[in-house]
Amino acid sequence: MTSDPPNLAPQAREQEIEQLAQELGRLIQGADPEQRDDLKELAFALIREEFIHKAEDESGRVGSTPAPFNPLGTGILIFLVGVGLSFIFGPVGLVLMLGGLIFVIWGALISWIKG
Repeated sequence: MTSDPPNLAPQAREQEIEQLAQELGRLIQGADPEQRDDLKELAFALIREEFIHKAEDESGRVGSTPAPFNPLGTGILIFLVGVGLSFIFGPVGLVLMLGGLIFVIWGALISWIKG
């Protein structure tokens, strides 16, 4: 296979893809009838794998380092869920409110120390 430059014209790229597909079809049709299905599956699997690996490589390079965790937003959400649950089931709601309050204080301290 030849490696073409990435800025190849779209029409030339389409023509080359069509030529490769026709050649692949000729090779599969020229094989024994009992091998054709296996060859088709192999071709589909190779094409799918090529696209999957390329997509994984590109997505792996984009966001490789995760952002630091600040529990302030999570604490607010947990606190609000606790407020709602305190009307239905008091002890669980109060525990969630306490946990949310701890997360809010922790997140506020992180923001205050870093800021």
